[in-house]
Amino acid sequence: MKIAFFISAMGHGSGGHFHSLNHISQVLGNYHNVKIISFGPGRSKIIESNPYFCKHINFNGINLISFYRNIKRFSKEFDPDIYHCFDEECYNLIRIIISSRTHRIILNRCGGQNPIGFPHAYNLILFSYENFEWFRKQKRYNSSNVVLIPNRVKPIELDRTYNPISKQKAIFNFLRICRINSLYEKSIRDSFNLIKYLHSRNIRVAKLYIVGVIEDKKVYQDLAKDPFVRNGNIVFLNDSIYTTEASRMLYLADAVIGSGRGIMEAASLGLPILAINAKGEIPVLLNEANFCDAFKTNFSSRNIFREDNEDINKENIIRMIIDNKFYSELSRFSKGVFDKYFDVNKAKEKYEEVYRNSENGRRFILSDRIYIIKTFYHFYFSNQTK
Repeated sequence: MKIAFFISAMGHGSGGHFHSLNHISQVLGNYHNVKIISFGPGRSKIIESNPYFCKHINFNGINLISFYRNIKRFSKEFDPDIYHCFDEECYNLIRIIISSRTHRIILNRCGGQNPIGFPHAYNLILFSYENFEWFRKQKRYNSSNVVLIPNRVKPIELDRTYNPISKQKAIFNFLRICRINSLYEKSIRDSFNLIKYLHSRNIRVAKLYIVGVIEDKKVYQDLAKDPFVRNGNIVFLNDSIYTTEASRMLYLADAVIGSGRGIMEAASLGLPILAINAKGEIPVLLNEANFCDAFKTNFSSRNIFREDNEDINKENIIRMIIDNKFYSELSRFSKGVFDKYFDVNKAKEKYEEVYRNSENGRRFILSDRIYIIKTFYHFYFSNQTK
C-alpha cells in the first residue's frame, strides 16, 4: 500500500503531533511504501529527519498555484492509495487539490479540547477518548468512519552514555518536561506545590527537575524567584543540551509529572506517573482507580478526577517514595497501561483497518468554506510573524 502523510508546519514544528507522525510513519513504513510531505512557513527537524521524509513545500497562504502544482506532481509520481493528513490545516488544503470522491483521504485529530466546529471528514482518526465521544454525538459525522487509536509512542530506550547531570541515589527525583510559558504555568506551579508539601512532611529527599525551553521570560522569571528554586530543591534545565530530545532526560526521573506524550513516554519505562488536576493544586498519582479519568482527556491540564481525594493522593505519593514494594506496583501498572494503550508498535493493524475501511464521498468544500478560509489566513499570518 502507498501511504502519503501530510503535515503543516506553522512554527518550530516540534509539537506532539510531529512526534506522533514520526513514530507512526516509521512503524507503517516497515510494511508499506510511505512518504511524508510537510508544508508551511515553518520547518520541522523532527519530520525532516524521518527516513520517509520526501520534501517540504514552502506555503505562505498566498502561493496557492505553486503549492497546487507541487501536490499534483507528487500525486502523479507517487500515486498514493491513501492521503493521510495529520492536522486540520493540511487537510483543508489537500482536499481542495485531491478529490475525496476518487481518493481515500484520512484526517488525524491529535488531541486537544473538543472543537466548537470542525470540517467534515469521511475518515477520522482520534487520539483521545474525549474527542471520540464528542464526534460520535455530532450528527454531521454520522456517516463518517470515526476511530479511536491512542497508540502513538515508541518505547523509550535510554542512552546509558548520556549523563549531563549525575543522578543522586539518595534523592527521589520528580521530572516535568514542558515548555516554560503561560499555558504550562499551572502544571509547573502544581509541581512546585508537591515538592513544598513533601518537604513540609519531612520528605526532604524530594527534588523536582523542570526540563523545557523558555518561551515566556516573564513566566520563567516569576517562577525562578521561588525559594525552592533558589535553594536547589527545584531545578530548571533550559539549555539545548537538555531540551533537545528532552525524553533523554528521563534517566533522571524516579517519577514523572506529565501531560500527553510525556505521560506515555514515562510509562514506557515503567516510571510512576502523575497527572495535572484541573480542580486541584497538586498533581495526582495515577493508579487503576483514577487512570481512566486522565486517559479520557488525554492527560491534559483539563483532567478532572471524579473521586478526587487530596489526602489519599498525598499519602499515596509519600508511600511511593518510602515503600519500595508500592513503588514496584506503580511501576508495573505504568508499564501495563503503556503496553495496552500507547505502544505505537501495536497500532499497525489498527491503521491498516482504517485504510481498508476508508470511504470516498462528497468534498464538502462549499459548506466548509469558513474553515478553509481560516486555514489560508493561518498560513499567511504565521508567515508574517516568523
